Amino acid sequence: MLSGFTSLLDRIWGGKTVDEILSRRFKLFVLLGILFTSLFWVYRAVAGIELLPNLEWVIPTLVTVGSFSLPLGGGAFWKALNRYFGVLALASVIAFDIIFFGPALWHVWIFKWSGFAFAWLLGMRSKLSMFDRYKRLLGSTLLTSAIAILIFDFWTGVIGCGLWIGSFWLSFIGQIPFTLYHLASLIFVPPLVALAKLLVRVKVPVAVANRSGVRVAAGEGWR
Repeated sequence: MLSGFTSLLDRIWGGKTVDEILSRRFKLFVLLGILFTSLFWVYRAVAGIELLPNLEWVIPTLVTVGSFSLPLGGGAFWKALNRYFGVLALASVIAFDIIFFGPALWHVWIFKWSGFAFAWLLGMRSKLSMFDRYKRLLGSTLLTSAIAILIFDFWTGVIGCGLWIGSFWLSFIGQIPFTLYHLASLIFVPPLVALAKLLVRVKVPVAVANRSGVRVAAGEGWR
């Protein structure tokens, strides 16, 4: 049983070459991003929509996972998943809204779903390297996530709500406190970036010069 667990762990976490290890771990990172996004809607179903409504990890996850670029290998499926993982992540958003609230609020869902899509596409434009310094990656991802939240709130809260109630000015004023609260969602970015850095920490064997401790007498050479 232990050997089976070790073999499974090696298939998920390890590999024969550095490229294979990195490919597997980035696959895991992408799959965790999809799972993490889906879990938010499970949390909403249990906790209720009224509990901390503007604190969410969907946009930080879409932006953070979408910002990193690393070949997944494994054929067309994994290449497509690397590029279009947001489609699967957003599918959980659509499923939750339709199942729990129905299609009657379609005028709300259109702005909400497209707003999340904007956040994902914005993240994918970053093309960050997971091998860069943590502070630099964190700063870039925080900035992109903050911009994504501002765009999302303007699109849904000002444009969408403005069209619905007939006043963009009132929508803008009313959206300000919600947006300030929504920016608190950036707390999810540091652990996601830290996870990405952890996944690329791979031990690489390096040849190091070592003194043998053997003295060579004058006139004597190595044979």
